[in-house]
Amino acid sequence: MLSTPTIRIAAVLLLSLVLPANADRLHLPDLAAPPQGSAQWLARSMRMNGLPMTLKAFESRLSPDAVLAYYESEIKTSGSHDVRHSMRSPWHVLMARSRDHFITVHARSISSGSEGTILVSPALDPAALKLRTDFPRPPTARVVNLQQYDDAGMRSEHISFASERAPFTEAQAFSQALIASGWTILNTRPTQESHRGFVLEAQRQAEHALLVIMPDAARPAATAIVVTWKKS
Repeated sequence: MLSTPTIRIAAVLLLSLVLPANADRLHLPDLAAPPQGSAQWLARSMRMNGLPMTLKAFESRLSPDAVLAYYESEIKTSGSHDVRHSMRSPWHVLMARSRDHFITVHARSISSGSEGTILVSPALDPAALKLRTDFPRPPTARVVNLQQYDDAGMRSEHISFASERAPFTEAQAFSQALIASGWTILNTRPTQESHRGFVLEAQRQAEHALLVIMPDAARPAATAIVVTWKKS
């Protein structure tokens, strides 16, 4: 059975490996479920660092290689594509590029056959993509990664910020920015992972935000901020 949270997390972790660095709904290819299998939407409309895309999860009784062979055949019959295969254990990866779009299929073995994801995005120039979020933040916090989900009923953003200031200072600054934008701070507490880290929880009407503010693991003198913003 498809485990949506597990597949979603795995897919998000793989996006940066296969993609060029207003989510208008685009006319992108919609690949069906593989033979002897099923598929479900994870996101009909999302953006990763400004790049619009769609994302599905699938499962099949076929092996990963058989699933990728099926999709390669389907993609090639739909038009001219540059097709490549790779292996990023445990994932078997099929990447197809046309003039208009990218298609990336990940598949891995499970006891009943295989499971994986189908990601489709337009072929946009990475230089044209911008990291834009309306989430309140101090000017010292810069966006380093942005995932935006635009489907009805699950509009949300997952945002990673970086700052050169200390976690305590940024926690205060984020609190002030949120309050100035009409948010209410529900809770502020230390993180369990680090005595220098903080967790902030805030709400504005139907919106909810959870902020984790901690020393950056790669640069302990700097701060990493991760925000989960549920808009609806």
